[in-house]
Amino acid sequence: MILMCAKKIFLLILLGFLFFMSVGAYCNTPLQKPEPPRAMWVWDVKIFQDEEATDRLLNFCKERNIGTVFYTAYKVTGNYTGKDYRRFNKQAHKRGISVQALAGDPRWAVEKYHHRFLEWVNDVLEFNKNSSADEKFDGLHADVEPYLMGKMWEENNKGMLIQYLDSAKKVKDFINNSGSKILFVADTPFWYDDDAVMWVQWQKKVSPANYHLLDIIDMIAIMDYRNFTEGDNGSILLAKNEIDYAASIGKKLYIGQETGKNLQPDYITFGGTNVDYMEKEIKKLVDAYIDNPGFAGIAIHHYISYKRLLKESGKAVE
Repeated sequence: MILMCAKKIFLLILLGFLFFMSVGAYCNTPLQKPEPPRAMWVWDVKIFQDEEATDRLLNFCKERNIGTVFYTAYKVTGNYTGKDYRRFNKQAHKRGISVQALAGDPRWAVEKYHHRFLEWVNDVLEFNKNSSADEKFDGLHADVEPYLMGKMWEENNKGMLIQYLDSAKKVKDFINNSGSKILFVADTPFWYDDDAVMWVQWQKKVSPANYHLLDIIDMIAIMDYRNFTEGDNGSILLAKNEIDYAASIGKKLYIGQETGKNLQPDYITFGGTNVDYMEKEIKKLVDAYIDNPGFAGIAIHHYISYKRLLKESGKAVE
């Protein structure tokens, strides 16, 4: 009898020891950081004028962990557009979603068109000046891609990059002089730092154009368009230099992922794959940079093609 009691006591002590050891191991396991809210480009210019379409977009964002929209906004002042943009921004802010005014033209990189870049900036700043806090745009998001200028780019890409950097500096100075605290964000390809031709001397410093751009503005969204993450040509490695540089100067960047269909080469987009595969690859990308202070989050290009990909993958989408 005494022996049986001793065995029971021993077993209880052993079980208790194993329990506390397992709890201790669990507590010492570092908790994985959650993925930051994503961003998404929205090029559909009509949504902001339709309340039902606005609700569908904003509900989609909340369901998909999207905390920022880059929303098309080429002309925001005016009796009708101003009213609708204010309503759109207010509804987004109620749902905890920030809105960056999105516009761009490759010609804005060329010096003789810099005034058009500045006119757009002034239009958004005037809109914000005449709007309540919850109606304002949170950022200016420039999509200026000078390499789309064809022959002009081929003949003088360094010169065009320098002109583009000059335009970005003019815009940033204009914002600062206005007293606005609005963010200035720009899209940029991943390959500016991969090609020695894209290294330019600007204001006595030789760097890749996207490094100069990070020096000037608040954030960038790097168009890191690959439908796979690993390897020398995968999105993890292609984003590394930019995100490390952003962290080194106390700034952040979004890593953009493409969902458009029928793009060439086909490895630049998740369009034509399925959303479960995309999310698996994005998780690898997030895990690679979640602890990097230069990582702002994932940005999805773009709303319409993303919805199409979800539907084609058998997911319910309103």
